[in-house]
Amino acid sequence: MKLTRTIVLESLPLTKRKFEAIREVYDDYSEILGFLTDYAVENRVKSHLKLRKLFYEKLKEEHNLPTHYYYTVCQDAVTRAKSFLELKKKGKAKTEKPVIRNVSLWLDDVLWDYKRFPQFNTLKNGKKILIIGLTTKRGRIKLPLKPHKLFFKYLNEGWKVKAGAKLRLVEKERKIIAYFVFEKEFDEHEVTGGFLSVDYNADNVSFGTQEFLIQIRTDFGKLTRFYSDVRKRIQETHLIGWKRKLPSGRGRKLLKKFGRRKRNKRVDLQRKLAKRIVELAKKLNATVVLEDVPKNFNQKIVRKRKKNEKRLRDTLHNIGMNGFQKFVLETAIEFGVPVVFVNPAYFSQVCPRCGAFRIKPDDDALRRRVFECPLCGFSLDRDFVAVLNLLGLFPFSLKANEPPVEDSVSPVTLVVEANLLHHKNSLVVISQGLQQK
Repeated sequence: MKLTRTIVLESLPLTKRKFEAIREVYDDYSEILGFLTDYAVENRVKSHLKLRKLFYEKLKEEHNLPTHYYYTVCQDAVTRAKSFLELKKKGKAKTEKPVIRNVSLWLDDVLWDYKRFPQFNTLKNGKKILIIGLTTKRGRIKLPLKPHKLFFKYLNEGWKVKAGAKLRLVEKERKIIAYFVFEKEFDEHEVTGGFLSVDYNADNVSFGTQEFLIQIRTDFGKLTRFYSDVRKRIQETHLIGWKRKLPSGRGRKLLKKFGRRKRNKRVDLQRKLAKRIVELAKKLNATVVLEDVPKNFNQKIVRKRKKNEKRLRDTLHNIGMNGFQKFVLETAIEFGVPVVFVNPAYFSQVCPRCGAFRIKPDDDALRRRVFECPLCGFSLDRDFVAVLNLLGLFPFSLKANEPPVEDSVSPVTLVVEANLLHHKNSLVVISQGLQQK
């Protein structure tokens, strides 16, 4: 399996001559991109080869760009056009034509020093500077980039950079931002004998094996609801007539700011938690068991509940279940830990002791997140019940009419709770709990 990672590097402040040379290319590229994107949308062109064939000669006459920029700008335009046409087909496009707000220079292997990558210069203080070449109207120029620890990590671990790269201009600071894509092939590992199942919920992540169960409170749902209220206040304050008109500039900046802040907090916690879970599975030589969640699972769940439907759907959509599972899967591939996906239907409604099926909790039990079996009296946190059923420790045949199994023993031996939003090092509790066990 092949994994990819995007590494972002910032340049040192450029000289005026170098920056103007890049800006000349950037201005022409932006003008061509807008024209080609509009044409591709109007004529439904979805092939960059066709678009290049139609306009290559015309672009060469009107602009004096290096030839390979015409190749990459056609790819850029077709990518944007296909995305806009897909949104329009779903009725989600807000404008008649695509609006291009941010432009990055797409570079192929000829436009920058792909074959010579990486080249370093050493400064007087001993720090290394990455040097790449860039083709402009004024000839070849060299750009100094500041590599960081993550860049060297992927470089030293055998990740290879792809031929394509992107550049974005920062006008105020006279810098550029470079985007490199690294990729690496990993072997798929076979399923081991032990299993570590993971149940992801709005305000906690529960996981465990046959010997222990662990629950970590994340408060992702609370985080989502908080920023949802912030967004609502911004819309009411800054976006006068926002249902009928485009938002104001100030309102758009605030929405983007707080939306990015919410996403960064959630993604940071998800990545840390995914890494700890995979490290634990690696230590136990276990296979990670995840829920096979459909793409629009939040809409299917909400259809069954009419009360507070919109708010619940927004919460489920923004807790990032699919993103968390992606982090776990990619981290597991890097660590050599196998992963399996299991259909989670009714896993929180099956009794782990007697196998009673479709046990629906009353309002009080649902509020307390407690599972209570009316047949055998088994009681446990609903999320832990889902973890046990994901493990496949107990049969799933219908046993509602059979007597309970009196000698069944719950595998719960350890429960650790930690709040990630208030304790930076709370994930350490996982390893500490295992040592105590």
